[in-house]
Amino acid sequence: MNYYDISNPNAPFTTGYQKGLWQKTIVQIYRVLVMIGGILGICFIIGTGQREDYTMGMLGSCMLLLVSYLVFLIMLMYASIIISAKKTEKWNLQDKHDYNLALYRTRYKDNKQLQAVTLIQMAKQQILMGHYDLAIQALEMVRTDCLKLQYLREFYFYKAAALYLSDKHGWEEVLNNCYAIPPKSKQMTNDEIAFLFSPRCGKMDLQQTIYNHNQIRRKWPVLLIITAVLVLYAGFFYGIIGLLPEGYHYRSWYQMSSIMLTSAGCIILSLLWIIKLILFKDNISTKSNGVKIFQNSCLVVMWFCLMAALVIYQIMAFIGMDEELAEYPGGLIYMSSGNGYVSEDYYNLKVGPFLRKNLTTKEYIEYGLESELNGTHESQNGANSSDDENQKDINDSDNENQKGTNNSENSDQGNSTENDTQTEDFSQEQDSSSDESKTTDTESAVFAESLAVYQYMMDTGEITDGDPDKVSYGFTAKGSFYAIFETDDSNGVTCEKHLVYDRVSENGKCDLFVYQQEQVGADAKILGFYAVKKGTGQVISADKTTWGGVSSKEYQDATGEN
Repeated sequence: MNYYDISNPNAPFTTGYQKGLWQKTIVQIYRVLVMIGGILGICFIIGTGQREDYTMGMLGSCMLLLVSYLVFLIMLMYASIIISAKKTEKWNLQDKHDYNLALYRTRYKDNKQLQAVTLIQMAKQQILMGHYDLAIQALEMVRTDCLKLQYLREFYFYKAAALYLSDKHGWEEVLNNCYAIPPKSKQMTNDEIAFLFSPRCGKMDLQQTIYNHNQIRRKWPVLLIITAVLVLYAGFFYGIIGLLPEGYHYRSWYQMSSIMLTSAGCIILSLLWIIKLILFKDNISTKSNGVKIFQNSCLVVMWFCLMAALVIYQIMAFIGMDEELAEYPGGLIYMSSGNGYVSEDYYNLKVGPFLRKNLTTKEYIEYGLESELNGTHESQNGANSSDDENQKDINDSDNENQKGTNNSENSDQGNSTENDTQTEDFSQEQDSSSDESKTTDTESAVFAESLAVYQYMMDTGEITDGDPDKVSYGFTAKGSFYAIFETDDSNGVTCEKHLVYDRVSENGKCDLFVYQQEQVGADAKILGFYAVKKGTGQVISADKTTWGGVSSKEYQDATGEN
């Protein structure tokens, strides 16, 4: 039986053969990782599509993550193959042969072209070890119809050498077949081959020439590994940012350093790859110098265009990037946003070392930043008018200070005057020389209670598709707190639903609120009454829509009144 027959059960127990088998295992591991990544990627895409905040941009981010992961694995697999081949350079000929034999029988089992090339390499190694009969057996298993011309020339050369060195007939005919194939770059010419087989050259010289010729000195795949890591990092950096929940952002230092790293890495690595490609093509290409110069010029122009695009991208990214001015204990970050012309300061909250997020309304209250909420504490100048007539005029003549909140106050107070008892429970100190006011502990509690009512309405279905972070706040001319839960201007007329703070209940255990609808040019319409227990934040609905209506028993028990 031919030693190189795939069905031959004999296998050498050498280090080279065992490492060849391990190489197959490594490739299988990478294939499994690629399959797992593909399956997880598909599941991730499906899961992302089920998110409530899903947008089409998220699909692109998912694909970017998946592609970068698969490219990383493929590049890393080729790097591991090159590393394994690099390590074999210091092995003896037998281990090199057995390493190739393991690959021939396992990894290349279904690839006829790779099998043929590997058989030629093993035949060469057998010739160098003096095993000429085994070299002939290896070449007998080669399917010449699967070989390219450069390998076909080597096939005839090594077969003629094996026959010549073993003193067998037929090498002249095989050598003529070798001469019939034109040599490629770095292959020996016909005259050089003819000299090796002439009586003037000894057999040892032929073996030495075979050993020296086409000795491949591979380099460590450092460039390939760095490129793979950069591809993975860039894919995850630009992919994850598109999948973050609304209000979440990268930290400024991380975003800036990552953009610089990926852009600079892309510029440098692409330049190195272009240089490597130009040198490789110049060595193996048989094209004219004019064609080579044109191709190389196109590559250089493409690189300069890439560099210019990346530099412009960096400049635009840095101009529009928000800046972290200060970081306070508890994770609060003082930010400044701007586009190069106008800047605006705001606050964010630290989420780990790499992320930050917008503050929710509850967090604004916890950090004592109520004044940052939607211009809540705008100046209240001219807000001390004493009758309903002046209250109506404020909507038109003093809009800078009032935001059109008088209707909510009229319905909220009924026939009460500006000296009503609400000012005792919810008051503001106004400095005449400043538009900022001081927020009391009572106000902070009312802020939180309004959010509790909003959540209660979402849970009971009174508000659909709600978002507590989109609730805006304000104060009436008399200082009564109100929250705007919903706004609708689809019919060309602005309609808002307000939750207005009324007062403390008679038993002092609850804060009372009125929920009403206000529309320009129409009277306010009461939609409901709510009580919030102090301390617990429990929300209780009165189940009535008029001031004189009968409240629910639960509401009466909690407030001590109808």
